[in-house]
Amino acid sequence: MRQRRLSRNLQRGRYEQLEIGRARVHFNATEMRYDWVMAVVARVRGKRIVWIGAYAILSFVLGVWGAYDYWVRIPEHEANYAAYGGIKSKFDELEKRSATIPLTPVEVAEYDAAKTALASFVGGAPEPVPAYDRPLQLWVYFVGCGLLGTPWCCMMILKLRRQHFEFDDAGNLSALGVRIAAENIASIDMSQWMNKSIATVHGVGGERIKIDDYMMENANLIIGSLANRFEPLLWNTDATKVKPPEEEEEARDKPLNDAPSEGESV
Repeated sequence: MRQRRLSRNLQRGRYEQLEIGRARVHFNATEMRYDWVMAVVARVRGKRIVWIGAYAILSFVLGVWGAYDYWVRIPEHEANYAAYGGIKSKFDELEKRSATIPLTPVEVAEYDAAKTALASFVGGAPEPVPAYDRPLQLWVYFVGCGLLGTPWCCMMILKLRRQHFEFDDAGNLSALGVRIAAENIASIDMSQWMNKSIATVHGVGGERIKIDDYMMENANLIIGSLANRFEPLLWNTDATKVKPPEEEEEARDKPLNDAPSEGESV
């Protein structure tokens, strides 16, 4: 009886909303139905912070690696390559001369020193530094990963930790410094929801709030509440699509159809 009186009072406009625990029920006079609204706060998912933190560490390591290669390893390799070339040239010259005329004592000493120096190069003759190596270490690893990638990841972590979407029990949405009152929410764009887990809320004054469920935990509850409010025949309150009645009936009947008949072996 009390529920029927409440229903009549809501329909007659005597109550705009009714509080029940942490939720509120609103009467939608346009569609003659009730909308349940519960306060939801969506914050960044912890695993996203972990992943971005891992990328920050990886970018820092690659940046240090690029700096070491550019300013230490490559110059040393180029110096060794030039030294080996000079020693090998002198050794070849003295060896060629010794085949025709005897070498002087000084030349013999130079020949032995060159031979010893060549033997000291472990692994044989050094390879020349590839032309792409210096630009790769400088621009990709040191600049791209170290100077740009690491700070970007750190700033992204700080930004995401401060960012949250608040959908209060009155149906107002606040995020990123923008607040759209419940009565000023014009629509929600679900065109990217199934592919990218992104929905965009539009206000009557041109406000736009993009909500990314991939990054934000509980975002699907905010998106689902709004989508169900505007398109109740298409979306559930958890942002899943409403199944056609025939699919629901088939899902209910499937266990019965698949069950073994009497006398049939399992």
